[in-house]
Amino acid sequence: MSDLDVRVGGEPVEPAAGWRLEWTDRGSGIGRLVQDEQSIAVVVEGAGSEWTVVIRGRRLPVSVRSWRERLFADAERATRTHAGTLTVKASLPGLVAAVRVAAGDEVGEGDSLLTIEAMKMQNEVRAPRAARVTNVAVSAGQVVATGAILLTLEQEPAAASGD
Repeated sequence: MSDLDVRVGGEPVEPAAGWRLEWTDRGSGIGRLVQDEQSIAVVVEGAGSEWTVVIRGRRLPVSVRSWRERLFADAERATRTHAGTLTVKASLPGLVAAVRVAAGDEVGEGDSLLTIEAMKMQNEVRAPRAARVTNVAVSAGQVVATGAILLTLEQEPAAASGD
């Protein structure tokens, strides 16, 4: 089993046994898939986790995500449709480096709520949707465990429906 989630056209796929990618010109995204004496030319375009692979004249949308990227994408997708109360929890253990909101603050989707430092890396916790902060359960300098409650957001039902 791979630690990577690979999808072609939105459908999960497993790597084909025995095939490998050899770069002809990595900077230009030109390579070939090779297995034994078989070789298929490919062109790879994109960045991050979203790619387009051209193989045998077909353009295929490909996404490759690590377990961490997949976890964050799934969490974001789940919270976008949620109205009402949302408890934001720590997705990793660490030190709360900064808290940028207080109870009563209105936040927009994507706004920075706080920062957790883990293994010398700063990890921003962002608002998954527009809402009002109803409770901040941590403060700067506090150590938190995975799953610890960080804060609570409340979204009015009318705001969730786009009224």
